[in-house]
Amino acid sequence: MTRWLLIGASLAAIGSAGLSTLAASAQTPVTLTFAAHYNDAQMAPLTACFRAYEAQNPNVTIVYQQSKIEDFLQTLQTARIAGSAPDIYNVYSIWGAKLVGDGILAEPPEDMVRFVEDNYEPTTVRSATVEDAVWGVPAEVSLYLLVYNKKLFAEAGIDEPPRDWAGVLAAAEKIARRDDLGKVTTAGYAFGPTVANATHPFRTLLLSKGVPLFNDDLTGTNLADPAAAEILSGEAELFKRGLTSASNVVRDFPSGSVGMMIAANWFEQTLREGLGEAFDDTVGVAPIPGGPDWKTYQYSFYQAVDAQSPNADEAWKLIRWLNEPREANKRSCTGDMLIALGSLTANRADIAASNAELGDAFSTPYVEALSSGRAVPDPNIRQTAEADKVLRTAIEEVWLGRMDAPTALEQADEAISALLAEPF
Repeated sequence: MTRWLLIGASLAAIGSAGLSTLAASAQTPVTLTFAAHYNDAQMAPLTACFRAYEAQNPNVTIVYQQSKIEDFLQTLQTARIAGSAPDIYNVYSIWGAKLVGDGILAEPPEDMVRFVEDNYEPTTVRSATVEDAVWGVPAEVSLYLLVYNKKLFAEAGIDEPPRDWAGVLAAAEKIARRDDLGKVTTAGYAFGPTVANATHPFRTLLLSKGVPLFNDDLTGTNLADPAAAEILSGEAELFKRGLTSASNVVRDFPSGSVGMMIAANWFEQTLREGLGEAFDDTVGVAPIPGGPDWKTYQYSFYQAVDAQSPNADEAWKLIRWLNEPREANKRSCTGDMLIALGSLTANRADIAASNAELGDAFSTPYVEALSSGRAVPDPNIRQTAEADKVLRTAIEEVWLGRMDAPTALEQADEAISALLAEPF
């Protein structure tokens, strides 16, 4: 009997020591670096959540690393070479194929994949998918609709927003104003200086014709389709007729000098800051003027983990915690940040908990476009960013009257096809 008591006592001691070892391991200090393009003010709601998570998990410290979106990839690559890569990335969806192909992203655990598939709009799940695998949790989503100045429409005697491009041209004719030197002082329609300001509206109108930018096997484009030249020629008419110019850009809208633009939902914050109390009386949102079967181009961001992170398990735990509402009828931490930015999340629980913020006249059409399937993402290929730059050049050449649309698009197709043929 004494022998069995001694053995029992020894086993108990071993078990106790094992539990102590596990407890010590659980309290091993962990530092997680979260990298994104948002500035500190934009990150404030998520930063507060970082501190709350640290309070619940005293062994975890979360560090935020900010980099401008145009520098993000370069900063990421430099950090990896230096052995100081972040644990978590806020990935722009068009970067996904490159990051996966270069072995930079870690595959999520199965429970994370199920969480994404069960709780997010399908198009944003596709945006986070490369080679039939989900690589992260969708966060900010952006899509495009026609934004118009209700006051300028009323002054011009226009009763409703246009439903097709002929209607855009007709409305722009009534709105546009020029000075004695022919300079456009009030643009009937405006584009903008960035690559996206040119290519995303073009892609949107192309999708509304049932034509994606890339062909089915991703070896080339559909820019030779007559619809592409029709759309680009229609845009160029705005410039030919003096209804807009390269100097008239979307950020001029709050000044009252832009009648219409195809703009993303995140632009709401800029408009509200510029218009103040005049926002509701000035800003209208309407479907894409692409006919009854209109579609819109969608891109998004998702939170993913570095494949070399020594803290991958803790990183995925944090991502899940940030994107899962803590209480019924409440938003997740990520949802709180995005709604505070005037942006949009594809998390269905966050959308359901945001009726007060997303139920206004500006946001509702964007939410409906997202949930109805009218929003269409790109296939995730490595060369998307480079293809957009080529397309932007072609579009601008036609806008400025230096080339005709079929020729410019033919050259763009050749250049983009060459990019697509490059090794992955």
